[in-house]
Amino acid sequence: MGMAAGQARLLSITSRMSDNELRAQIINNNKMRLATQSSRVSEAYTAALNDAQMMFTNYDADNNSTYQQLTFNALTSFNPYNNQYAISNASGQVLVSETDATNFAAANGDLNTFLGYYGLEYTTTYFDNLNEYANADGTIPYATGAQDENGNMITASSGMTAEQLQAYYEGIEGSKLHPGYETTIAGVDYYNYTTAVTEFDEAYTAWCASIASNMENYLSTLNPGTGTLNDIESSISGASDTAAMTTVLTNLENYINNGYKNLCTSSTTSNNYITQMLEQISAAKSGETVYQNGDGSSALVFSGDSSNGTLTFGASSNGTIAEDDKIWTITKSTDSSGSVSWSLSAYDEASDSYTVIPSATVNASGSTISISYPYTDADGQQQTITYSGIPNAFNGASTSSYTITEQQPLDLTTMQDTAKEIISSLKNSIYNIWDPTRNEFKSATGDTSIYDAYVGKGAELSKLLFDGRDVGESNYPNLLDTSWVLGQMTAQQQEDFQPILDVLTLDSIMNTYGEPKYAWIDKSEVTDSYNENGDAKAQWYTNLFNRMQNGGYQVLQDGLASSTEWIQFAFESGLVTLEQVDTENNWNTIMYSNCSDITEQTNNAAITIAEAEYNAAMNKIENKDKMYDLELKNIDTEHNSLQTEYDSIKTAIDKNIERTFKIYS
Repeated sequence: MGMAAGQARLLSITSRMSDNELRAQIINNNKMRLATQSSRVSEAYTAALNDAQMMFTNYDADNNSTYQQLTFNALTSFNPYNNQYAISNASGQVLVSETDATNFAAANGDLNTFLGYYGLEYTTTYFDNLNEYANADGTIPYATGAQDENGNMITASSGMTAEQLQAYYEGIEGSKLHPGYETTIAGVDYYNYTTAVTEFDEAYTAWCASIASNMENYLSTLNPGTGTLNDIESSISGASDTAAMTTVLTNLENYINNGYKNLCTSSTTSNNYITQMLEQISAAKSGETVYQNGDGSSALVFSGDSSNGTLTFGASSNGTIAEDDKIWTITKSTDSSGSVSWSLSAYDEASDSYTVIPSATVNASGSTISISYPYTDADGQQQTITYSGIPNAFNGASTSSYTITEQQPLDLTTMQDTAKEIISSLKNSIYNIWDPTRNEFKSATGDTSIYDAYVGKGAELSKLLFDGRDVGESNYPNLLDTSWVLGQMTAQQQEDFQPILDVLTLDSIMNTYGEPKYAWIDKSEVTDSYNENGDAKAQWYTNLFNRMQNGGYQVLQDGLASSTEWIQFAFESGLVTLEQVDTENNWNTIMYSNCSDITEQTNNAAITIAEAEYNAAMNKIENKDKMYDLELKNIDTEHNSLQTEYDSIKTAIDKNIERTFKIYS
């Protein structure tokens, strides 16, 4: 009975020990799984630490930088302060967005149309601003470069409105007459015309400049039988008294009458010019200063009734009598018996009145009144004033001519100065003897090369303007007058010349108001400040247009264009190549890893989450591990106790068996 109970206990202990061993094995297996979980948690945390995101740098007007995740859209979207980038595939085609591809196809090769799809327009306010200066009829005037007698700038009308000028400047599409300013000046017709005009103008100017010296030389050597002008001029300084100087003046008078006068035209201007010089010579020889209404107008002022009145002479509107000359009046009086008397009065500035001069002699004989009055001038010199006129001026009729002479003593210096002045005038009087057909105008030495060049260039310009027709030497100066040129042209010639005429008109406008300044305006943006970047935006999309046109393109789907993973994979795997625009707007290939605007940044948020998850998981694993260790310890303690009990019972059983064998043996 006792032995059976021990055996039963031994079996129970053995069962418990086996159970403990199984539990220990299960716990050890769980501890091994905890190690695997710990490794996975560590790998996730390490991956977060090692995960670097590719970033793209954006800049603002102040060069401040911000960062965003790198995508195709971020890399290629317009920013006026960014570098311009593109990516190309292995075939060299540039990758573009679906929008850019659609716009390029719709533009059909026209850059301005392509830019228009992005809200860009190339325009100016110049012509709108011209309306501020418009004439009453809306046409725009321009400064001719000449001034009137008061020094004011002379203007002329362009004959065009601001809108027409803009159309002619920019060009009317498909128009032969107005292809546009830049197109015209770049054309062959404009080049040929401006070259011919410039060469003719230079030749004409050179010839005109030579005429003065040619004529001075000719007039100086002209000898009408009383000596050349050079001879007369050289004899002035040799005249030691008034008698010798009178001979010099007589020779000069003969030179004018017998030589110079024959060269002059029959115009009123040249005739008056000659008359005035001869009168100056006569006055210098006689000591008289002659005042005469040379233009035929009367400087006499009539006042009074038809029988009596006063004639006043002195200051004259035509300038022949200076304002500071004495003013005289002649008064005719008739008494009741019909007796006529005459008197001469002088103006007194102090009393602002006329005073009768008793010593003056006034005679009326026939149709002439003569007056003689001696007086002493401010320098103490004896002077004589004389007048001859027509009495019917007192009857209400204006006199057609009169002469006032002031008698002075002969003066050598005055005579010499008069001769020098007249000789200088003669040498500069080519327009009084203007006749371009004279050989004297062509050359002073026989060398006519300057004149021949003028004629040759005139013929070339004429033939160019009129389809081979030469208008003749006499009309060559008119070739610089566009109004005259148009009047000589046929309707077809005018049509062909119109673009050049438009350019000439526009040049006059721009010389007056400055040149138009065009700029790209971004109409898709309503703020004026953004339009400051209109030119930058236009250049950006011009670069893109040129790249697409020259190297071809491939459309990138919108989904890939916004994917951070795709572009990173594309760069790292070498599927695409990075390109950048340089300062001269050329595309150049660069390594994406060398691009300063592409950087790598760790994801701090992901790292923080991974770290938290790692710490939580590891705490949980460690707690489980500690619990497993405790359980193993308890199992080990229980196992040791059971082993001790097992050993004790087994020993007791063995001893009982031994005693039993001894009893029955």
